[in-house]
Amino acid sequence: MKCEICNEREAAIHISKGSGLTHQEQYLCEQCANQSMDINYNQTDNPFDIQTLLKMLAGNSKRNQTETEEHACPTCGATLQSIVKNGLFGCSHCYEYFERYVPEIVTRVQLNQQRHIGKIPSQAHDTLKLKRDIETLERTLQEKVKTQAFEEAAVIRDQIQELKDGGAHE
Repeated sequence: MKCEICNEREAAIHISKGSGLTHQEQYLCEQCANQSMDINYNQTDNPFDIQTLLKMLAGNSKRNQTETEEHACPTCGATLQSIVKNGLFGCSHCYEYFERYVPEIVTRVQLNQQRHIGKIPSQAHDTLKLKRDIETLERTLQEKVKTQAFEEAAVIRDQIQELKDGGAHE
């Protein structure tokens, strides 16, 4: 893999910063890593000694923490950090204020689902399942008609009718 800064030398260093919404990764060669981290070049041993790395990481975490604390909803005062931690927005204005973060927050809270699933009331579960089954069969029926598979379409049409009649023709 090539260095992400110079695109010339082979990347030898993997840098991972932050977590959650502020997570960033970089793959750098040694020269670009030295320049980007502002490490003391006078060190003759290893420029990536543990103390230098820990100082650098501590500085980055403080900077990232102040960046996320600065974002607070003007209506309810909810911060981006609290929304990510709890998975709950403070008010309806938070959706507008944190608009650019909403897709990532929803994806994270919904366990990597791309759309909101929500909950189904227990008494409506059977009705909604029946409705979804009918919709799925109707889409399949349209596909069969388009491909001119009329025998299969007739079978699907009969299945839809049975579901709509309450399964009385089984």
